Amino acid sequence: MRTISITKTNTYQMKTNETIYKGVPLTNGRTTEMIDAIIESRNSMKTNELAELLGFDSFRQVNAICRLLNTANGTTKAKAPKASKKTKFKPVREAKNTFSNYYGEGKDKARDLIADAIMDTKRQSSNVLTLPAAAWIMEKNIIKKKSGYKFTAVEREKDTFNKMISNAMSNDDIKDSVIAYLNKSIGEVVVNDKEDTYSSMILDYCGFIDSFYDEINDILKRNLVKKGGYITITLAENDRQLNHSHHMNSHSNTYIQNCCANEDVSGARVTNDLVNILVFNNTGYKIVKKFNYKDKTVKMLLFVIKRNDD
Repeated sequence: MRTISITKTNTYQMKTNETIYKGVPLTNGRTTEMIDAIIESRNSMKTNELAELLGFDSFRQVNAICRLLNTANGTTKAKAPKASKKTKFKPVREAKNTFSNYYGEGKDKARDLIADAIMDTKRQSSNVLTLPAAAWIMEKNIIKKKSGYKFTAVEREKDTFNKMISNAMSNDDIKDSVIAYLNKSIGEVVVNDKEDTYSSMILDYCGFIDSFYDEINDILKRNLVKKGGYITITLAENDRQLNHSHHMNSHSNTYIQNCCANEDVSGARVTNDLVNILVFNNTGYKIVKKFNYKDKTVKMLLFVIKRNDD
C-alpha cells in the first residue's frame, strides 16, 4: 500500500477542467485529489474518518463517491478477513496506546536502543509495526539516523489518532514513510496477519505486562516478524497490582502464587520473569537487550527481542 497524503479541505481546492474522473463527476467541490485519496485509503480508514479529513459534511458523501467508483471499475472496499477458527487469542480492544510523558533521559536512551535494533535490519521492503502516539518521536529518530524505513502506524485512542495523522501530514519525512494509519489496538491489527508480515515491531505499550501478555505471546507464536527482525517492548512495572485482591487471576499474580513461595517480589522482577517465559516458550527468539529506566514517577522496562536468523 502506498503512503496516503490526506489533509484538510483547503488542500483540495485546486481547480480542474475535468468533468468526470475515474467515473466520478467533479461536482459539489469534488476534486481529482479527493478521489485518489479515497481510492488509496478506503481499505484502511472508515468513511466517517475520510469525510472528516477531506472536509466533507457527512460520511454519506464519501459513500456516494465509493458507489460511483464501484460502478465505474468494480473497485470495492476490501472486507476484513474472517478470524481463523484456530485463533484463540482475543485482541485487547480496550487498550489505549496513548501517554503524555514523551521526554526524559531514560526514555531518550531507550529510544536510542530501539533505533539501533531497527537499523540492524534492512530498509528495503521494511514494514515496522509501531505505536507512534501523536508526536512520532521514535520514528523521527530512526529516519534521522537512517532514512528509508517504512512504518505501519497504530493508535487505538481516537483523539490521539487524529493528532497522529495531522502531525504526519505536516512532516514530509514521516508522511513518505508511512504505509498505513490504523485506528485500532495492536491486537486488533495483527489478529489475522500471516507469518513474516512485519520486518520489526516497536511495541511502546507503557502499560502493565498483564494487559499485553497474551498479545505478545500471539505475536511470537505466529512469527509475525521476519527472521532477523526485532520486537521491542516497553512496559511499566506493575507493583500496584501485585497481590491485589482485584487482580489475583492476572498473569503476574498467578505467577507469584505458583512460582514465588516465601520470596520477596517486585513489579520489575515479575515483569522480567514473564517476558523471559514468553521468549523461552516460543522457539526461535532471544532477548538481546534489557534496559530499566524511570519516567517521572513510573519505572519502565525495555526488552529488545530478536527473531533468530536460522
